[in-house]
Amino acid sequence: MDYKNYHEPVLLNQLMAHFQLRENAIVFDGTMGFAGHAEAILQSFPNTQYVGFDKDIDAIKIAKGRCASFKNVSIVNAPFSSMFNYMTRENVTPTHILLDLGVSSFQIDQSNRGFTFQKNEPLDMRMDHYSKVSAKEILDTYNEDDLIALFETEGDIKHPNKLVAEILSRRQHNELNTTFDLVECVKRGVFVNSRRQFIAMCTKVFQAIRIEVNGEMEELRQCLDRLLEMNDVVVAIITFQPNEDKLVKSFIKEHQLNRINKKPIQASYHECKKNPRERTAKLRIFQI
Repeated sequence: MDYKNYHEPVLLNQLMAHFQLRENAIVFDGTMGFAGHAEAILQSFPNTQYVGFDKDIDAIKIAKGRCASFKNVSIVNAPFSSMFNYMTRENVTPTHILLDLGVSSFQIDQSNRGFTFQKNEPLDMRMDHYSKVSAKEILDTYNEDDLIALFETEGDIKHPNKLVAEILSRRQHNELNTTFDLVECVKRGVFVNSRRQFIAMCTKVFQAIRIEVNGEMEELRQCLDRLLEMNDVVVAIITFQPNEDKLVKSFIKEHQLNRINKKPIQASYHECKKNPRERTAKLRIFQI
């Protein structure tokens, strides 16, 4: 597979310009994915010790192939919150930590795991194949209040009551098995004025469920808390959802951390035209 057809790393030039990288840096990449950022960093700073983490074994396979020509690269099939145990076990402390919280184009478009609403696939959405909780299990077992809270909190959807009612109705008749079944719930449960609004709403619904399936917000909270135990490390976090960015922003403000960039860095209009996945990406870099 040609991974470059599926993955274009976001805000790459901005990251390289502001991440304060140097020779002999020790970089922990908590969300390595297809190693787009890793490859660029290693090409510019080949003496870097690079440790990448990812829950998705398919992404790990691609990352290993892409980084095979570089020395001092370790890739771990584990969530990014595990990096702190790795530090203790391997007795290594990073100078730089990178978290790209996005989902790759491959995972959305080609994984057949139900991340996209544009194909009819099983309601799965697990980054980790071995995780017990799938999207279908959440949609089948969460009660009305839990589903409403999920869509309001993780999807930033206002008044999702009718959407939830459609989900509860379809699951009673065992009609909630594929992504298109969920899309039908959105069609019936959300009022929109245009196809553009409909696509935006589907994106929010699928995003909320994916975040819940993979425990993404909770893992980010745990990771941020552990960062406070560190000293003299530069941290770069790329967010894609408002809740993620709000959490990172409030964390930096609450603990009065040194901001490398005073405002979040975003892609230009032309960059977004070239790579639409950059539209909502925000890069915050700070030092602990």
